[in-house]
Amino acid sequence: MATTLLTTKRVEKPWGRHHLWPGFADPANDGAPVGEIWFERTDPAAPEARLLLKLLFTTAPLSIQVHPDDAFAKSKGLGNGKTEAWYVLGATPEAKVALGLTAPASPETLRAAVESGALKTLVNWRPAVRDEAILVPAGTIHALGAGLVVAEIQQRSETT
Repeated sequence: MATTLLTTKRVEKPWGRHHLWPGFADPANDGAPVGEIWFERTDPAAPEARLLLKLLFTTAPLSIQVHPDDAFAKSKGLGNGKTEAWYVLGATPEAKVALGLTAPASPETLRAAVESGALKTLVNWRPAVRDEAILVPAGTIHALGAGLVVAEIQQRSETT
């Protein structure tokens, strides 16, 4: 089996940073911060990618998200849902991740929390620990906090 070198793609994000991980050149100080580096196979013979590997660099919390599972995505005419996994490469002492809710909540309660800006108070924030692996199944409310370097492997989907 042949080895294929993946290309990298820098993705600018407002929550990204100017000082990346060892081995990656930092963006210019007056340029936009880099939040993600994607690893992709881009040659013409590449099959359609089912997974996407990223490095994420956070200086601010990311938005609280939930991704559909495959069945729901397909019922809406979308290719697939998104399950993802994180491996924490680096974490500041105050870094946190959000996984699920602190208590069960009805759709009405969640909607009201989103509309009032209080959703972050319902989410289960916990410390992030270097070398921790975290599975985020589709349908799980989640977010990354500030101060993290995370390797993320996900189903290739931009559906949130």
